[in-house]
Amino acid sequence: MLRKLTYGLPCLLLTACADAPDKYRDTHHLELPPVLPIEHTNPQPAVEADDLKPKSALANLMAFTDAGGKPVLTLKTRYDRAWEMVATALKLTDIEVLDKNQAENRFQVRYDPDTGGKDVGLLRELLNNHYDEAEYTITLKEESAGVVVNASLNKPEGVEAEDGSAELIRLLHKTIDEKIINRSPQKKGEE
Repeated sequence: MLRKLTYGLPCLLLTACADAPDKYRDTHHLELPPVLPIEHTNPQPAVEADDLKPKSALANLMAFTDAGGKPVLTLKTRYDRAWEMVATALKLTDIEVLDKNQAENRFQVRYDPDTGGKDVGLLRELLNNHYDEAEYTITLKEESAGVVVNASLNKPEGVEAEDGSAELIRLLHKTIDEKIINRSPQKKGEE
C-alpha cells in the first residue's frame, strides 16, 4: 500500500497540473508599443553612373602611382598576403626568381624588361633590345598605407646597365591587377 502511494501520488499531481490553463502564454492582453513615423534628416546622395557598376570586393586593394620614371605600387593588405600576391605575379609572368627571403622582405629575380618576363622570338628580341637581362631586387616594406613594393637593379662593379626597375613594377602592377585581383572566370578549355 505504501508503494502505491509513493508512486501514485506524484503521478496524480502531475496529471492534475497538466490540464491547468497556461495563463502565462496568453499575450493578447499585453500593450503593444506605439508605431513611430520614420523621418530621414540626411538627404540621400545622388547616384552616379559609376556607382551602378558592379565593384569587385578587391577593387581597393591596390594603389599605383606612376609619376614619371619611378612608379610606386602599394598593396593595401596584410604583409603575408602582399608577399603571396607578388610571388604569384612573378610566377604568372615567368620571371625567374633566383632567391626569395621573407625574413628580409625581398625577392631576387632575373628580368629582361624588353621581353616582359616572357620568351619572345629572336627577331623581336633583336629589334626591341633597349635593356639587357639583369638581376633585380624586389623589396616589400610595410607602411601605414599598406605594403609598398619597390624594385632596384643589382649592378655588378664596372658594368653599365640600363635600369628597368620601373618596367618591372609596372609589369607587377598589371599582372596583380588583371590576373589576381580582377581576374575573370576562365571559360571551358581555357587554362
